Amino acid sequence: IIMFLLFGGPRVFGFEPGDQVERQGMNSEHYTFIFNSFVWMQLFNEVNARSLNGEINVFSGMLQNPLFCGILLITAILQVIMVEFGGKAMHVADDGLNGELWGWSLLFGVGSLPIQQIINILFGQCKDAGVDGRVPSRIKSSRRLSMRTVR
Repeated sequence: IIMFLLFGGPRVFGFEPGDQVERQGMNSEHYTFIFNSFVWMQLFNEVNARSLNGEINVFSGMLQNPLFCGILLITAILQVIMVEFGGKAMHVADDGLNGELWGWSLLFGVGSLPIQQIINILFGQCKDAGVDGRVPSRIKSSRRLSMRTVR
C-alpha cells in the first residue's frame, strides 16, 4: 500500500507529487498522507499482533490490558495532533489532511485486520495439510557451512 501511495497516490488522489512540492520548499500533502496511512496501519497491526496463534477475535481481552489500550489511545491522539497541527515542526502539510484523505488513511489501517484473518485462515489450512512452515532438517543440514568452507 505504501508503494502504491508513493508512486500512484498523486494520480489516484489528485494531489501534486511530494518531490515537486518539496522542491518548492513546502511540506507536501502527498508525503503527509503516506505518513498518516503508515502510522494507522501500524496501530491496527498492533491489535493484530496481540493474537499469536491465529485466533479469529483479535479484540478478545483487549480491554483487560489497560497499558495496551492507553498506549494505543495516546499514539492515536498524538498522530492526529501531529498531522493536523504539526506543520513545519513535524514536516507535514501545513493545513493537515482533508477528511477524504483521513478516511482513506483509516481505511488502509483497518484493512490490516481482515488481511490478517485471511493469513490466519490460509496458514490454518496449510497447517491442517501438514505444512508447518519449518524448513525440513535435510535442507537445513545441506545449507550449513563448515569453518573450512568459509576460509
